[in-house]
Amino acid sequence: MLFLFLLAFSLCRVEKEKGYLWFEDEGIVWLRLEGVPIETDTGLRFKAKVVSGELPDIYGRTAFVNIYGLKDLPTEFFSLYGKVRAEGSRLFISGSYRAIEDFLSEKTLRKSYIKRIQERIQDQQVRAFVLTYLLGEARESLPQDLQYYFTKTGLIHLLVISGFHVGMVFLLFRYLLPYPYGLLLGAVGVSLYVLLLVPKEAPVLRAWLMLLLWVLVRLSEGRPNSLGILLFSGSLLLLYRPEFSHSFSFWLSFFAVLYIILGLRLLPSEGSWAYRNLGLPFGVSLFAFLGVSPLLLSFTHTSLGSVLFSPLVGYMLLPFTAYGVLELITFFSLPTLPLELIGKAVIQVVELLSVFNLRVGFDLSVESSFTFTTFLAFLLYFFSLVKASTDREYN
Repeated sequence: MLFLFLLAFSLCRVEKEKGYLWFEDEGIVWLRLEGVPIETDTGLRFKAKVVSGELPDIYGRTAFVNIYGLKDLPTEFFSLYGKVRAEGSRLFISGSYRAIEDFLSEKTLRKSYIKRIQERIQDQQVRAFVLTYLLGEARESLPQDLQYYFTKTGLIHLLVISGFHVGMVFLLFRYLLPYPYGLLLGAVGVSLYVLLLVPKEAPVLRAWLMLLLWVLVRLSEGRPNSLGILLFSGSLLLLYRPEFSHSFSFWLSFFAVLYIILGLRLLPSEGSWAYRNLGLPFGVSLFAFLGVSPLLLSFTHTSLGSVLFSPLVGYMLLPFTAYGVLELITFFSLPTLPLELIGKAVIQVVELLSVFNLRVGFDLSVESSFTFTTFLAFLLYFFSLVKASTDREYN
C-alpha cells in the first residue's frame, strides 16, 4: 500500500511539473547568475546569461529563468537541462531543480578512475567494456560492433550496473571480516561504490537500497523478506526521485527483480548440484525475461537469447567482476592482464552467440504492457501463496 500510494503521488507530481515546464526547444545550457533570485510559489525566478551549452543560437543572451522546486541557488555558475522559449527579444528558460548540475561538484574521483582505466588498458574493445560494465559509462560509448552483439543476443542488460555488480562488491568486502563486521564493511564498500563511482540510475539505486535493508534485517537477527524489501526500496526511490515513475529503467529493473522473487517461490529451494548451478540460474533468467519482455516490446524488441545465454555469460562475468572490483579497490594498480583476458573472452563468446537470431518483436502499447506485466505478477504471487500453503500442509 505504501508503494502504491507513493507511486500515485509521484505520478501526480511529475504531471504537475510537466504542466509547468514550457516546450519549444530544450537542451543543456550553461548559465551565469545576474541579479538576485526571487522566490515564488513554484521555485526560483532570476535573470541569467547563457554562457554555452547545446543551443548556440542563444549564447551570450540574457534569459528569464524559472526553476521549479528550487529554494536556493548553490552557485552562480551552473548547467541546466531546460526548456527554452523565445518571444521576440526576450528569452525564457524553465527547468527542474533536479536538472541542475553545479560545475564545481563534478565527480572528480570517477573521472580519475576513467583516466586511469584509459591509461592502463590498451585494447579499445576491452577498455570500453570495462568502463561500461564497472563504471556505468553510457552504452553508446561502446564500439558499434559490441553494441550489436550484446543487443542481438539479449545480453545488453548485463551491461547495466544493478544487483549483480552490487552483490559482487558486497561479497568481496563481506568476507574480509567475520560476522557481523563483514556485513557492515560490505555495506560501506557498496555505498562508496554507488555514491562515488557510478551514475545514480534507478537499477543501481534500487539494488543498493535493497542490500542495505537486507543488511539491517540480518544485523537485527531478523529474516529478510525479499518482496517487502523490494517494495519498500521502490517506495523510497519514488519518494526521492518522483520522475522514476516515468522511467523505463526503473520499471524494467523493478519488474525483473519482482518476477525473480515471485518465480523463485515456485521453484524448489533444494536440489542436486546440477539443479543449483544450472537449473536455478536458468529459472532466474527465465523469470527476469518474463518480467521485462512486455515493457521492452512496447518500444523495441526482445530476445530469447536473454534466457538461454545469460547464465553462461553470467558465469564468465563472475571472475571478471571479482577482479574488476579488486582493481577498483587498488585504483587499478594490479596487473590488468587477467582483466583483459577475461574481458576479451566474454566479448568473443557474445560475438559467437550473436549468430543466433532469437529476437522477437511485435507492436504492444505501453498501457497493455504494464497491464499484462502487473496481472501476471499478481498471478505469480497467488500461485506462490498456494504453493506455500500446500508445502505447509505436506510438511
